[in-house]
Amino acid sequence: MGEVRCFGCGAAVPDVAGPVHTYMLAAPGCWALYGSLLAWRSSLSGVVGVGTSQYLVDTYAVQHATNPERRNRQSVAVHLMSLCAALEQGIPGTRLRHLIGEWTHRDYPLLLPRPASFSVNVAGVAAAPPVGRSEALLMWAASAWADWSPHHERVRGWLADALSEPSGTA
Repeated sequence: MGEVRCFGCGAAVPDVAGPVHTYMLAAPGCWALYGSLLAWRSSLSGVVGVGTSQYLVDTYAVQHATNPERRNRQSVAVHLMSLCAALEQGIPGTRLRHLIGEWTHRDYPLLLPRPASFSVNVAGVAAAPPVGRSEALLMWAASAWADWSPHHERVRGWLADALSEPSGTA
């Protein structure tokens, strides 16, 4: 089986046919690797499992920001906000799951320039042994947030505004 580069995140992924996400543009092999990580995350439990799961969803979303369509712009914005909240403010995944629902139904601009490449991607995390996968996932999340550094101040502003709203303080 050959490999292709995912046009979303740049990962070298299996060259396979198959389903892809509705609006996050990715190669089918990339979406399949993400699916394998979703299967792994279902084996995790408790607060750690929820936090790990949120990092997984957030990181994959922000690395597939190639579609300027409204739903993808919203996805990238709220998942960047979630990464910022988790990594910089220590907000747990259990709380972020609720907050993301509040943040989603807004119009966010297309963030340009988007990162030209990502230092860690889904292929690296999928290749990590299950026993070390949580650590690889945290490194992936931190590196994805760092890769978006030209937009950190804007995202921090969105997050501060969202958290200052009465429903965002719960």
